Amino acid sequence: MDIDWISAAHLMYLQREPSFFAIPPGVLRLTRVEAGSGATPEYVRYLLVGDATAGPIEAIWPDEGECLPPVREDVDLAFRLKIVHFNDLHGQVTHFTAHGAQPVFSRMAGYARVLRERYAGHARRGVLFLSAGDDAVGSVFDALLGDDAATFQTHAAYRLYSAAGIDACAMGNHDLDLGVRLLAKALATDARFPLLSANLAGCSWLAGMYFPGALFLVKGVRIAVIGLTTPAQIAAQPDSTLSFVDPIRTMQNLMGALAGISDVVVVLSHLGYSLASSSASVVGAGDVELAAALPPGRVHLIIGAHTHHALNEQGLSAHNIVNGIPIVQAGKLGEFVGEVDITVGRRWAAVTSVRLVATRDLPVDDMFERTYVQPLVQQVQPIFEQELGFVADDPELSSDAVSNDLAGGESAIGNFVADALAERCRLAGYAVDFAAIDATCIAAGLAAGRLTYGHWFRVMPFADTVRLCWVTGIRLQQWLLDNAQRVDRPAEAHTERGFLQFSREVRYRIQLGRSRAGVAVVDACVDGQPLAQQRERIFLVACTSFMRMPAVTWERQACERDHLALFDPRGLPMEETRLFVRNELVDFIREHGGVTPASGARRDGRLVIDE
Repeated sequence: MDIDWISAAHLMYLQREPSFFAIPPGVLRLTRVEAGSGATPEYVRYLLVGDATAGPIEAIWPDEGECLPPVREDVDLAFRLKIVHFNDLHGQVTHFTAHGAQPVFSRMAGYARVLRERYAGHARRGVLFLSAGDDAVGSVFDALLGDDAATFQTHAAYRLYSAAGIDACAMGNHDLDLGVRLLAKALATDARFPLLSANLAGCSWLAGMYFPGALFLVKGVRIAVIGLTTPAQIAAQPDSTLSFVDPIRTMQNLMGALAGISDVVVVLSHLGYSLASSSASVVGAGDVELAAALPPGRVHLIIGAHTHHALNEQGLSAHNIVNGIPIVQAGKLGEFVGEVDITVGRRWAAVTSVRLVATRDLPVDDMFERTYVQPLVQQVQPIFEQELGFVADDPELSSDAVSNDLAGGESAIGNFVADALAERCRLAGYAVDFAAIDATCIAAGLAAGRLTYGHWFRVMPFADTVRLCWVTGIRLQQWLLDNAQRVDRPAEAHTERGFLQFSREVRYRIQLGRSRAGVAVVDACVDGQPLAQQRERIFLVACTSFMRMPAVTWERQACERDHLALFDPRGLPMEETRLFVRNELVDFIREHGGVTPASGARRDGRLVIDE
């Protein structure tokens, strides 16, 4: 039976059809759903419904009255499937610049539309349009998501994806940053496409709203698309349980059953490129490890995300073919659109062309921009222009200082953010002793003059939350030594090491020594008292949910090369809050009139470095 897409009608269907969920172990249901807005009469979309994590899938059952899609009859005639893909847009459907709003997604949508129109009348050509996840969290459009279901306005990306006829999206880790309730609201309100995650199990709020995979019947060719999600950097979900299962095992569970219903198998992966990637934390397995573990010839393509790699800019590289499986990824924030051609013949399919297209070089789809994007821009513009205060004329607050000096010692903007976080936590009722922030929490600096919400959003574009942890004086001494080992050293190239900035209650001196292994911390004090006299005291620390995540590669190399015994604060007792770091800083700035020396944006000697 055909059902409306994820909407009120769809949810009613799920509620009145308990058999939809009554699926025995080892079985997936195949449910036909309404096609997207970009579909043609020769296009059919099915959902794979059930649990792919518990064990091998032995059978796929079509819904009553449906049949499994048959093998196409013209097997002697090669079919070419063109996949248009992108990843990690992070809500950047439009780039707000000093020169005004610059169209992004309307260029991507126009590109896919032109391809669909070009091949609409061709019997052996077809197009799919896919996102590999992280479709929100990172732009001012996040303000339209609200804080809860009651204040939700719209998910800008999902609304535009639906209008453009996106065929499917993988669930990204940052799609969960604002909580499963808001994600469920966004799916029910704005999504007309399947959200895919085969390795996510046990999330009651999202039950019936995400699926292991989808099957597309495009002019007789059967394309299975399976979604995978990394468990890395997932924000705490106090009102729900998220359980992510090993993606390799999950894919192995699916392999046997997919062979009988598909001509092409595509993995839409938000795992990250590989365990060796340094741009984001990769847990368990990345696309490289996944490809190496899969049966040869059973998966034809992995479309990746999460680590923001721009792969294959000069065409498919042999480095990105693992175990015979090509791996593609299209950068971040809409900088590229990826295009992959898969040619399908008799009992075979192969990737025959791969390329990246710079989005800025694509023409704007004026109709799409005018009809769908501009109303959202007008809706968010007043939020973007909200005045928060004033920024002092201080080069230490600039983006140049942030990119070069933030992890090199005491920082005016680092002091400001850490002190503000400590104050806001106390106002919220948390008796924190001090705050610690990872330098990566600050993405940009500020220009002198008027400060708007949009300006501060560039400084803190992600939805980091406040996390509380408890540490003894003994372990805090170890923590400070660990931090000293991470500081940028003279004559060394800067890379992400997870250096922390502390609020004013913590003061110490770093003696660099001749190497990182020889660094020392002296004169450490908390609240004006020597830390050596507070060894048994238990301190309550406010930090952030995104702490030292990008430092994983450096940590591994430092332990192997320099024999450093690093301290991992992620092993401390912790408690999550529902405080969003950016929101707390915005409120602090409003209350204190801006980012100035008077509001705390200055050095005060809390950290001294002796070379």
